[in-house]
Amino acid sequence: MEMQECRAESTAPIARRVLVSGASFAGLATAYWMNRLGFQVTVIEVASGLRKGGTPVDIEGETIDILARMGMIDAVRAKALPPRGFEFQNADDSTVGTMGTQSDPDGVPSERYEIHRADLLDILFASVAEAVEVSFGKSIKHLEDRPDQVAVTFSDGSSSDYALVFGCDGNRSNTRRLTFGEDDFSFFMGGYFFIKVVPITTLLPANTSQIFSVPGRTALLNGYDDQTDVAFAFRTEREIEYAYRDREPQCRLIHDHFSNLGWKVPAMLEHVDADEEFYFDKLNQIRMPAWSKGRVTLVGDAGYCVSPLAGMGGSMAIIGAARVADAMRCHGDDYAAAFEEYEEKLRPFVEEVQQKAVSFGMTMMFPADDVELAERDRKISAGILDV
Repeated sequence: MEMQECRAESTAPIARRVLVSGASFAGLATAYWMNRLGFQVTVIEVASGLRKGGTPVDIEGETIDILARMGMIDAVRAKALPPRGFEFQNADDSTVGTMGTQSDPDGVPSERYEIHRADLLDILFASVAEAVEVSFGKSIKHLEDRPDQVAVTFSDGSSSDYALVFGCDGNRSNTRRLTFGEDDFSFFMGGYFFIKVVPITTLLPANTSQIFSVPGRTALLNGYDDQTDVAFAFRTEREIEYAYRDREPQCRLIHDHFSNLGWKVPAMLEHVDADEEFYFDKLNQIRMPAWSKGRVTLVGDAGYCVSPLAGMGGSMAIIGAARVADAMRCHGDDYAAAFEEYEEKLRPFVEEVQQKAVSFGMTMMFPADDVELAERDRKISAGILDV
């Protein structure tokens, strides 16, 4: 992707300070670009280190172009996983149908990579570690958006002023709550999911994903040379109340919904309670009327989570960071115009991805009823699933 024509160049002095809240894909990519624009960057992360758990990240399309601009695409290719095939299974472990690597309309395989989350985080972190200040175990306690700066008080009692603040702190963004109020802008998609990485390779072949569904419930495995992703998802009409940081009831929900299923589910359930290193959350999207307010703007899941069903949360974070940087490069010190352009140009793409996740992702990954499941399997078997 070529950089757009700009009518102004940033004149911000090197001492001008910006704060990035969150040290995942959105935060590290934003820190990279803000440093390139000449800002003095501070990154804070509430966790004690980089959060490296979770499933791999798909890299394709605009994300490849952006990583090339960042000088990282060769490092990504070096860590890329082998191509993965998807197998949709019956209860007896026979295959309903398969999906392989994607191709363009002419049948030529499209450039696409899959990389472990930890590897991509390491690549991004290495690009900023010596250039920006990074503080782990720290979060924003209070912020005051003033005409000339943002006054920030941190969880450790310290305080500082910044020209701009970038909220890159995920779906449950603290920056979003402090800036826009208690409304979390969450659109509930009607389900919950569980993901755990286990150090075994006996559940399925490497470089393969297998999906088993019954109405309203899906079990999924991703196989690698040295580990396996164990994932569950189930539908529910209403949101379930549970303590977000209490792991035991989350595991119990998975057992309650899946203990009576066959296929490989019993073997998968043996790993659910092994330790507390897993991710459980509702399937949701963040839909906001605006991503910016004053000198604060949101990047990635904090402003426009597209949901795991979209398959491009990490890519969307990297795209968002580059888009806001391009807008700032064009508008110089006029941050308000930059934030407006960032949203105006990116929002149509975000909304398109979110809509596809609702209309297609839910049906493909865990059909709601027998009719929906039969139709999905028919299309998969016939090779006519419109991805």
